[in-house]
Amino acid sequence: MGKKIVLINPWIYDFTAFDLWLKPLGLLYLASHLMNRGYEVELLDCLNRLDPDCPPVSRGPRYLREAGCGSYYKEILPRPSFFRHIPRYWGRFGLPLDKIKSRMEMLPSPDWVFITTGMTYWYPGAVVAKELAQKVWPEAQTVWGGIYPILCPEHADNWGFDYVVKVADPVLVMKELGGILGTDFKVESYEDFFSLKPAFFLYPQLSYTVLLTSLGCPFHCSYCASGKLYSSFWHRPTEEVIEEILFSKEQYGIKDIAFYDDALLFQAEKHFLPLLKKLAELSLDLHFHLPNSIHPAYVTPQIAQLMKKVGFKTLRMSLETASPWWQEKTGGKVNNYALERATRYFLEAGFAPQDIEVYLLFGLPGISEEEMISSIKYVKSWGLKPRLSLYSPIPSTPDYYKINNLPPDEPLFHNKIAFLYQSGSNSLYQKLQKELRSS
Repeated sequence: MGKKIVLINPWIYDFTAFDLWLKPLGLLYLASHLMNRGYEVELLDCLNRLDPDCPPVSRGPRYLREAGCGSYYKEILPRPSFFRHIPRYWGRFGLPLDKIKSRMEMLPSPDWVFITTGMTYWYPGAVVAKELAQKVWPEAQTVWGGIYPILCPEHADNWGFDYVVKVADPVLVMKELGGILGTDFKVESYEDFFSLKPAFFLYPQLSYTVLLTSLGCPFHCSYCASGKLYSSFWHRPTEEVIEEILFSKEQYGIKDIAFYDDALLFQAEKHFLPLLKKLAELSLDLHFHLPNSIHPAYVTPQIAQLMKKVGFKTLRMSLETASPWWQEKTGGKVNNYALERATRYFLEAGFAPQDIEVYLLFGLPGISEEEMISSIKYVKSWGLKPRLSLYSPIPSTPDYYKINNLPPDEPLFHNKIAFLYQSGSNSLYQKLQKELRSS
């Protein structure tokens, strides 16, 4: 079997896209395991904003730009025919296609090309990457993995990849890839998988790294597919996480690290609290960020104080809705009392109200305009910043199957902007966004 592998993190084809600590973490772990078994690995990250071939775009809030996030370069493309009614520009986000093609032509022909995909409706980027790779390297075999082929397995079979990996559990992924490559990666447990650090060194320049301290989520929210991706919940050892943080700081000289966990504070006394205490002892002068938000019910005075002490900057909590009825209906994960209590703890710890953002889920089927407005007013009454998170229909979730008019065979309709227009909610969304910007 051949030993040369190119890993591709493809473009995003969408109406909007923003680099919010977006790195292909699974691909980077895979790179480390491949190199550990003697494979030659190259990374083509079409979403690397710091790549010298990527035209600079300086948009987005200042605090995010200073942390290394920001807008992607966008090439405007014709909208898919069924999106013609949507008055938004459609395009390819990331490096110019011709730059990636030139980069491919400069590389020795690989034996394998591995391509990942995040959101289900981002699959066109992977298809284009595969087609381009086949033109440049006709002898290479292609492997597709990520969230899209897991949640849309039948659809993923239509694009001519040599292999499609339809599991998320890292142990199962490595076993399947081992069978494809004829290699025993010796990954029998989560501990084995995380024994190697993600290959951030494949980037010539880094402004931040991302970190995963657990797998899965113990909650079963009606709009989320985490339970489909991971059947259990598991924590990494605290010492191992600390070692990875220290390595990122010393090896790459970064100051910003984002947590990718879905349930960072769950069982905090066994996991997150010891991590915070150790970080406080080390006094590392780092900034930590929470793009996925945290569960307010698990915030304690000690956790809030330590988060302030160790340098958490992007502080986001999930509420989704202030309606008790809807909170219970969507899984019962959060309630208003928990948010209020967590807010008091964070304010007492020294966070300013404007430092705390609260996710509200906009567009969830069935939630009324009055309930959305009430939720926004509720969050603002505490001096916090409401952040509207657009609902995206995700296959395998209970809420997905409540949508009667969603075409079943086209994942592009999972696009949050497309669903916004399809549901007739765009006017309300724009109205609420305008109100938020003016406040």
